[in-house]
Amino acid sequence: MDQGSFLIGGGALGARGFSLLELMVVLALALGLAALAVPSYQGLLQRWALSTEAQALVEDLRHARAQALARGQPVSVCPSVDGQVCATHADWGQGWLIFLDADGNRVLAGEDRVLRQHRVAASIESITSNSGASRAGLTYQPNGQARAAGQGLSLRGAAAGSRLVCISMQGRAVVRPEGQTQCA
Repeated sequence: MDQGSFLIGGGALGARGFSLLELMVVLALALGLAALAVPSYQGLLQRWALSTEAQALVEDLRHARAQALARGQPVSVCPSVDGQVCATHADWGQGWLIFLDADGNRVLAGEDRVLRQHRVAASIESITSNSGASRAGLTYQPNGQARAAGQGLSLRGAAAGSRLVCISMQGRAVVRPEGQTQCA
């Protein structure tokens, strides 16, 4: 038996497959297309991270309102730099706390108990409040209404634009569509 009968396709003349040159050309084209797609993909990931952080903030505000209604006690939400105490400034860019606020003063102390804390993703450049209040944050009353509401929190990503979370005078929080800069 000759060796040609063992080759699939009938030997050298009927050999199938790709040459090394053909594989290199296809690989170069694929890498070129991938290089074009990466910047778009990074922008997509940054916009997704910004949107996710805005939704997390809204979810936590809704959670605080629900806890105030369920427990019959004031529940406050405040910016926090370290996850332990409320910040005195209106920069929410490091994170925030949700706590049972026994005396309703928006200061975490004494009998107050932390319900949740949130650390902001590193891809978020800043979260700032447009409130002119002397102390940042807001408090949900046992009836679900909020004190120090009626504000907007603007989230800015490093390269992905911004999102706006609006908190109504009643304390309801919503994320505005991308590109909107005012709550009204």
